[in-house]
Amino acid sequence: MTSIRTARAGAGVRVPPPHAIGGIPVPQDRVSRATWTWACRTLPRYLLAHSVRSYCWAVELARREAWAFDGPVLWAAALFHDVGLTRIARNTMCFEVEGAELARAFLERHGMAPADADRTAIAIILHMQPNVGLADGVESVVLDQATGIDVRGVGFERIERIREGVVNAFPRGSFDRLFLRAIEREVAVRGDCRSSALLRSTGLAAAQAHSPWRT
Repeated sequence: MTSIRTARAGAGVRVPPPHAIGGIPVPQDRVSRATWTWACRTLPRYLLAHSVRSYCWAVELARREAWAFDGPVLWAAALFHDVGLTRIARNTMCFEVEGAELARAFLERHGMAPADADRTAIAIILHMQPNVGLADGVESVVLDQATGIDVRGVGFERIERIREGVVNAFPRGSFDRLFLRAIEREVAVRGDCRSSALLRSTGLAAAQAHSPWRT
């Protein structure tokens, strides 16, 4: 079984993507495999695990609502959605917009249709926006809700069926602390980004402290 430990096996080691995580199927097409390899090489451990968990929660949310979705688009959006937090000093835009542009270029370069790469980029941008609806695409809706579950525990009960298996494979570890620090770093550089609302209006630190993940 692929886990966060095997995914981060070492520089230059190619680890194939898992076929399933906690019972959630993982796309196996060429672009999805390339995205997985990129994520294992690029993302720090805490963001890789968060991104994979977010994908799993998103698939489960879609299943509960009987919503059809594009697996490769959702997988790519989940794996790329926080990459902008790893390069705050180099960013010229808010981290989610930076991540969307990186994803679009990477996916088109690896053969994803431009329209699908656009949908991926939109989902990444919208995961930091309020009031995401089905008109924005199923992938956008479930990624937005899934990241809320993983970051703040909002809707925690909706993933009960798969929660234990997914977290065993991709544990939370120090995610809360490291993610909070990354958001704080962006706010210090770009106070007009959505990260500021997450940190201050939403009260990220307090939400994490009272999150059901803590129990």
